[in-house]
Amino acid sequence: MAAPGHRKPDLSGSRPNPNNGSIVLLLSLFLLLLVFFIVLNAQSVQTAQRVRTVLVSLERSFPAFYIDPRLREPADPLASRAGTVFAVQRLDGLGNLFATAIAVAKVDSVTPGRLLEVRLPADELFLPGTADLRPDRIGLIDRVADALLQNRPGERIELDALLSIGPAGGPSQPPGPVVRAGALARLLIADGAPADAVTVGIERGAPGAVRLLFSLRAMDDVPGGGRR
Repeated sequence: MAAPGHRKPDLSGSRPNPNNGSIVLLLSLFLLLLVFFIVLNAQSVQTAQRVRTVLVSLERSFPAFYIDPRLREPADPLASRAGTVFAVQRLDGLGNLFATAIAVAKVDSVTPGRLLEVRLPADELFLPGTADLRPDRIGLIDRVADALLQNRPGERIELDALLSIGPAGGPSQPPGPVVRAGALARLLIADGAPADAVTVGIERGAPGAVRLLFSLRAMDDVPGGGRR
């Protein structure tokens, strides 16, 4: 029996486990990573809320500038639906085609991201006195047809081509706007443009003038049936 005041010697031979320090270190690391991801998630939620707040403010300040609801959700952050900045760039690209190819063309973004207007003399597209396309405009028509063909999910570009007749409605110089309007539609469709994305017509105005209206429309806004 041990004398009073003396601890009995440990005869089991057990010693402190040297791996305990590693376990504590790993546990601390996991806790640190958990805290990091919690903070990161909280910050991302705040950022998304800020983005939604900015979009709402833009819509209130600029009512004509429609912002696609898909831009508020993470599912489709790069939507180019009508009215978004991506749609503006898409229509402006068409306007730049005409501004570069035809110096006298007047390009006007009527409604940014929704409607683009191009005005030019008909003789800038056709050989004078004919309904034949000018050889130096073949590349331009090819690019326009390609733009009408390449639709993005949920949207497409449509063209309304309006050729002018005199305000009095008198006879026009041959071949006349009706013949040229039909020729333009056939050229675009033959080049690959969807037939229901091309509309041609006649309007009152300065004889020999052409007005091209490019509109970006959501697919659910497009009426059924073909167009001519």
